[in-house]
Amino acid sequence: MAQSIGCIVRFIENQTVQIAMSAPFLTAPHYRRIAEMLRLTLASGALRPGDRMISARKLAEREQVSLPTALEALRCLEAEGLIVARPRSGYFVSRIATQQEAPPSHALPGPVPVTLSAVARSLFSSAETRLVPLGAALPDPTWLPGTTLQRALHAAGRRLDAHGQSYSLPPGRADLRHNIAARAARWGARFAADDVIITAGATQALRLALHAVCQPGDVVAIEQPAYFGTLLLLEDLGLKALQIPTDPTEGLLLEPLADAVQRHRPAAVLASPTVQNPLGASMPVAKKQALVALAERAGIPLIEDDVYGDLVGEGQRPPACKAFDQSGNVIYCSSLSKTLAPGWRIGWIAAGRYHTKVLQARMAGEWAGAPLLEAATSEILASGDYERHLRRLKSRVAKGVKAVIARVEAGFPPGTRVAAPAAGFLLWVALPLGVNALEVHRRALALGIGVSPGPLFSPGAELQNYLRLNCANEPTPQLLSAVDRIGEICRELAGEGSRLTKKKLSIN
Repeated sequence: MAQSIGCIVRFIENQTVQIAMSAPFLTAPHYRRIAEMLRLTLASGALRPGDRMISARKLAEREQVSLPTALEALRCLEAEGLIVARPRSGYFVSRIATQQEAPPSHALPGPVPVTLSAVARSLFSSAETRLVPLGAALPDPTWLPGTTLQRALHAAGRRLDAHGQSYSLPPGRADLRHNIAARAARWGARFAADDVIITAGATQALRLALHAVCQPGDVVAIEQPAYFGTLLLLEDLGLKALQIPTDPTEGLLLEPLADAVQRHRPAAVLASPTVQNPLGASMPVAKKQALVALAERAGIPLIEDDVYGDLVGEGQRPPACKAFDQSGNVIYCSSLSKTLAPGWRIGWIAAGRYHTKVLQARMAGEWAGAPLLEAATSEILASGDYERHLRRLKSRVAKGVKAVIARVEAGFPPGTRVAAPAAGFLLWVALPLGVNALEVHRRALALGIGVSPGPLFSPGAELQNYLRLNCANEPTPQLLSAVDRIGEICRELAGEGSRLTKKKLSIN
C-alpha cells in the first residue's frame, strides 16, 4: 500500500516540470490541475486496478489546497470511471487511463436549459393518498407549536378586528418587518425594516429576485445538486442553469464557481450557503465572505436562499452571506416554512440595491398578503416563542436524522454512501451505480412511501442513483419500517443490475 502511494508521489514529482510548461495548465483551477496529474499517474501504469488511491486529506496536504479542492479532483476521476469510492475506505483504481484514449474534457459543463417540470409532474401527480413522508422537505406537523400558533392567531384577530380580513399591502406589515430585521441583526445582517419585503414564502422571494436581475435566456449559476424548486423557477422564467460542483460538507466550491464566472458570465449566482438542499452542507464563514467578495468583484448579484439557516447551532446561528454584504449586492431570501408554519407562507426578501425593482415586481404580481398571519407571526417572533420552539425542533431533528441514518446503514445495499448533515433534516443518499432512483420512487410510491429521487435535483440526466430522504419526522416504528422497505427495494434493484451486468459480460 505504502509502495503504491510512493509511486504516485514519485511519478507526480517527475511530471511536475513537464506539466508546468503548459500555459493552459497554469491557468486551470487547482482541482483540474490536480486531477490531470492524477490522471497521468494512472496512465503511467504506476497503479493497477484495485489499488488504493492517495487519500483526499493527504492529497490536500501535499498540494497545499483545501480538502474540498482535493475531493473535487478525485471526483473528476470518479466521474470518468477511472476510480471508484468505497464507503469508509477511500478511492480505488477501477481502470487505467491509457495514452491511446482520447483526453476527456475537464471543463465545467456549460449552461443548459432546464426541463424538469415533466419529471416533477410525473412524480407528484400520482401522490393522491397520504404517504409516509420521507419525500417532501417539511417538518412533522406534530413538531410544530400548534398551541402557540393558535394563541397568536386569536390575539392578532382580536387586535386587528375586521382589518384582519383585509389585504396586507407591499412591502408588508411594519411590525413583522421590524421583528425580522431585529432578529437577523443578531447574526450580523446588514438590513433594516424598510429594506424587507414580505412575500408568500421563500419561493416567491426567489422568483422576485430572479425577475429583478435576469432576462429570459440568461444564465444563472446554481449548486449541483440543486433544490428542485430552484430548477422549476429557472424553467418557468426561461433561464439556463450553470451547475457548480458542491461539496457535501463545505457547500458551493469557489474555484469552479470563479472559473464558471470567467467563462460564462452568469446574470446571477443562486445558492444556499447555509444548510444546502439536498446536501445539508454549510459553507464555513470565511468561504461565505469569499463568495460575497467573488460576486461583488464580478459585478454579479448573489441570491441567497436561507430557509434552513435557523436550524444551525445550539445557540446563536452562524452569519448568512448577507452579513458580509457592504454594497447591497446580496439578495437575501428566507421564510418560516421549514421551521414554524409551512401553510402560513410567510417569507421575506432583503434585496439590497435591487429593492426598488423587487418591490415593483411584488406590486405587479401577487401583491396582497394576509394581515392576520403577518401579525400573528410578528407576535411569535417578538415574544421569544419562536426561539423556544427552535430549541425543541433542533433536538428532535437531530434524533430523527440519527434514527434514519442507522436504518440506511443497516438495510441499504453495499456500496451505499450517506454523510450525516451537520444541520437540517435532509439526508442525501448515494446508491450503488445501477440502482435507478426513479424506479425506487415508483416502487416506494406503490407502497405508500414518498421519497425524492436524484434526477429532481439536476437539470440534466445526472444523479440517477441518488435519493433525498426527509428526516424531520417522529421515528415511529411505521416510519422506520418504511426506511427498511426502501432499503429492500434498493437491494432488489442492485441485485437486478448485477445480474444484467453479468449477462452482458457473458454475451461479450
